[in-house]
Formats: sequence, structure tokens, C-alpha cells
Amino acid sequence: MPLITAQTNIIFAKEKEIKLKSDLAVALAESFPGKTENWLMINFEYGCSMYFGGSDAPCMVVTIEIFGKQTTESYDKMTEKTCQLISSVCGIPSDRIYVKYAEVERWGWNGRNF
Repeated sequence: MPLITAQTNIIFAKEKEIKLKSDLAVALAESFPGKTENWLMINFEYGCSMYFGGSDAPCMVVTIEIFGKQTTESYDKMTEKTCQLISSVCGIPSDRIYVKYAEVERWGWNGRNF
């Protein structure tokens, strides 16, 4: 039940969004065993009023909410892959990307909770 929210101050083409969505799903499955695209929801928010380090140059914050506890190694792997993907697909330098994680204890879906 991961939820990825990507907020950025730029706007990019639908093709890049689809590529990023697909690549993030692969990175998620490789980083967090058992977390597949079947349960993944992704929210892209474009054109946000964002500044990083006092500059409005392209930047992004990615929040990854994930059900249950994960390992440090999994987080490290996902952060590396996320920054590489965003840099490659969107052209945002890795040093202008934040990746934030939240472990969710309870998650509801389809009228019930996990």
C-alpha cells in the first residue's frame, strides 16, 4: 500500500510522467520486497510554488508512505533509485530533490483496514 506523492515547481510532459510512474514502481518493488505496482498509488503535483536553498530552480520533494516497518537498506536503495530516476527523466539535479518517508501503521482500503 505505498503512496508516492511527487511535488515539483516544474511542469513536464505526460510521457515523462508515465515513464516516471513506471520506473518508480519498479524501483519500489526492487527496494521493498512485496510492495508491487498492484498496490501503488502515485500523485504528481506540478507547478508548485517551491524554493530550495533560496532558489526557484527546478526541484522536487517526493514523499513515500509505506505500510509497515522497512529496513534502512531498503530506504537507502529507494532514495538512490528515486533521485537517479527523477534526474534522468525530469532533469532535476539530485541535489535539488528531497525524499521523505512515512511508515504507516494502519491503512484502509475497500471498506476495511490492514
